[in-house]
Amino acid sequence: MKTKIFIATFFIAVTSISAQTNLLRDGGFETPANNYVITNSGPNKFSNNGKWFVAFSLGGCGNGCCEGTSEFTTVDKKSGNSSLKIDIVRQTNRNDIRLFQTITGVSGGIYEVSFWAKSDKDGTPIAIDVLRGNQLGSNNGVEPFTGNFTTSTQWKQFKFNVDISGWLPEELELMRISIRPNNNKKLPEGPYPKTFWVDDVSFVAVK
Repeated sequence: MKTKIFIATFFIAVTSISAQTNLLRDGGFETPANNYVITNSGPNKFSNNGKWFVAFSLGGCGNGCCEGTSEFTTVDKKSGNSSLKIDIVRQTNRNDIRLFQTITGVSGGIYEVSFWAKSDKDGTPIAIDVLRGNQLGSNNGVEPFTGNFTTSTQWKQFKFNVDISGWLPEELELMRISIRPNNNKKLPEGPYPKTFWVDDVSFVAVK
C-alpha cells in the first residue's frame, strides 16, 4: 500500500511540474501570422505585444553588420507543425542576429528556460539570454542569466534555471528572452553562412 501511495504521489508531482504554463507566446512557432515580426534593423527598442522578433542588426557597418532571412518551416521541426528557420548570409559580431520575445506580467522567482535547436554544421555556438526589461538590445547577457550551448545537425534540447527573485519591478516589466545564433565574441573568419532551426522555446516557473 505504501508503495502505491508513493507512486501516486510521485506521479502527481511530475504531472504538476510538466503542466507549468509556458509564459512565452507561441513557443513552438505554430502561428506565424499572429506571432511573428521580422526587422532588418536593430534598435534598442522592443515591442511589448509579445510577438517573436528576428532582428538583423545594422550596427555601425556601412551596409549593415549582417544579412539573412528567417521563416517558419514545416519541413524540419522538433514537434508540432513547424519550427523557425534562420539563414545567415553575413554576420560580423555575436549580437548581430537575435530572436527574441518580450514577456509581461512575470513575477520574481526561479524559472526554467529551454529550447530545442539544430544547425547545418556540428559545433556551432548558440546562446539564450534572460534580459531585464531595462537592458539594451546589444546586451550580451551574463551568467547565470545566459546559457551558452553548442548545436549539432541533430535536434538537441538546451535548458537551465535562472533566479530572478531579486529583480525590481521595472526589470521584470517587459523582460525578454533572446536567442543569439553564432554568439562568438567575434567571427575572425569573417561573415559566413549558417542555417539554424529553433523550436519549442519555453519559460516556466520552477517554484
